[in-house]
Amino acid sequence: MRSRMLFGYPIAATADNWLHECFCHIMQAIHSTVASRNIITEWSKIIPEPYRNRLKSRLQRSGGLGDKLNAYQIALAKLTAEEQNQILQALNDQNKIALLLSCQCDCQAITDLPVAIHKPVKALFKYAFYLLTDPDLEIRDKHYDIIYKSIPSRVCPFCGCEGFDALGSRREALDHYLLKDSYPFAAANLRNLVPMGYKCNSQYKHTKNILYKDNQTRRKSFDPYNYQGVVKISLNNSQPFAGGIGRTGERLPKWEIDFSCASEEITTWDDIFHVRERYIRDVLDAEFNSWLDIFGRWCQRRIIPNSDQELVDAIEDYASDRELEGFGDRGFLKAAVFRMLHIHCQKGNQQLIVFLMAIVNPEQPL
Repeated sequence: MRSRMLFGYPIAATADNWLHECFCHIMQAIHSTVASRNIITEWSKIIPEPYRNRLKSRLQRSGGLGDKLNAYQIALAKLTAEEQNQILQALNDQNKIALLLSCQCDCQAITDLPVAIHKPVKALFKYAFYLLTDPDLEIRDKHYDIIYKSIPSRVCPFCGCEGFDALGSRREALDHYLLKDSYPFAAANLRNLVPMGYKCNSQYKHTKNILYKDNQTRRKSFDPYNYQGVVKISLNNSQPFAGGIGRTGERLPKWEIDFSCASEEITTWDDIFHVRERYIRDVLDAEFNSWLDIFGRWCQRRIIPNSDQELVDAIEDYASDRELEGFGDRGFLKAAVFRMLHIHCQKGNQQLIVFLMAIVNPEQPL
């Protein structure tokens, strides 16, 4: 048995992606107009009619949408036709999220485009991302609402440990899966925006490029909105008493974390979020003794094991109970720990059996 971890978000959460689609429509219109050597002067006519009233007021504000569109149009008009087409291609390619993550296509980053366009592109799509949080538009709230109600135990899917705050309180940070500083055309695309726990977002992924390894070769990554499988974890190859020193001086297990399948996506996930490292340091080593103490009290409230086989059976029952917790209170990791202990006890590891028996039945003579 292996306990499960990592899950995807429902693609339905990205359905209300109209703001991003509006911006892409406007960009296409600017490029067509500039290519015909004309300029757009009335931006409200370019916005698709169903959303015109919702964005119209943002056009007239100083430093708002109208000013940013003008800046982009002016910069674009100064470039050659070849450069204009290069930018339009980047706009399209940067938003092929699923194909990019699976290495079925590539895209140019902002640094590959003419320097003159960098500032207006970044300013325009930074503003688009800002509009996602506008309470009048309600885009981000709807997006998070669908996700929050669908995920198990309300935890971050990138680690399975960090809890998400309830609806109506602080929303979790939206991570730009493809970095907004490198791929700004996807900065307001809900398909590229994933709620992520603080540690996963700010301490681990941060500014790492999900598409490229450190040596600048391409890599595959999980698609958070198109992942229907379950990555599973096993600790079965861990070795009791072979690791570091616990809080009371005893040796901890030497943890061996195995994932259910070897794939490039799993390697990327572990490289980006330091999953193995965090589980061992922050959870397994830190909580192992506490989990054993709780197991001991659990046994003492039920039938206290008096033999090796009764201990093995108790560990099996306890592991099954923890599996029912899923992601709640790190149940998937607790289950994996006790599955590992069950295997070693079942194989007759007397050192481990004596150690555990002293916890679950301290009155039993050695």
